[in-house]
Amino acid sequence: MAFEKDMEKAKERARNIKLFAHDVHGVLTPNTVLCDVEGRRQYTFWHMDGFGDLSLSANEIRVAFIDTTSIDGEGLFRAKELKLDKFYYPTKSKIEKLKELKAEMGITDSEIGFIGCEITDIGAMKMVGFAVATSDAIDEVKEIAHYITAAPGGRGAIREVAEFILRAMGKWDVWVDKVTKMGYK
Repeated sequence: MAFEKDMEKAKERARNIKLFAHDVHGVLTPNTVLCDVEGRRQYTFWHMDGFGDLSLSANEIRVAFIDTTSIDGEGLFRAKELKLDKFYYPTKSKIEKLKELKAEMGITDSEIGFIGCEITDIGAMKMVGFAVATSDAIDEVKEIAHYITAAPGGRGAIREVAEFILRAMGKWDVWVDKVTKMGYK
């Protein structure tokens, strides 16, 4: 099924973002769980996605990880590594957590972005002003998204959407210049 999206409308929506939230599984990580013979689970994180979250944070857009299925806080280490202060797991409702964050930050639904890939993300995506789907998301998620990434979950989708948002806001070129001058760290 093809999903054409209006890029100008997506840019308009992206310009308003003050909070960008996402799930961990299937968005920040690929849909892969590695287990050793003792049942210890491991996940992979795409380095460039971390740069995406850092790029948003450095440009005054709060980032929140909201996860309903984490059993061992697998994204917590990554959130701490990125110095993100908004990581919630396991939370019963992404919608309720977004409402709490909205009240805490004094923002509106139109100032929230969310990227998802699965049925559990649909409610949150319907609530926010800028809904994004990963390229490997299920059709129901892609259908309601304002933007669909070219990259799959866990393989650059966060990095891609961060650039899209910052370009829409006119902040990307300044950010690139700043990063180029300051170096990697």
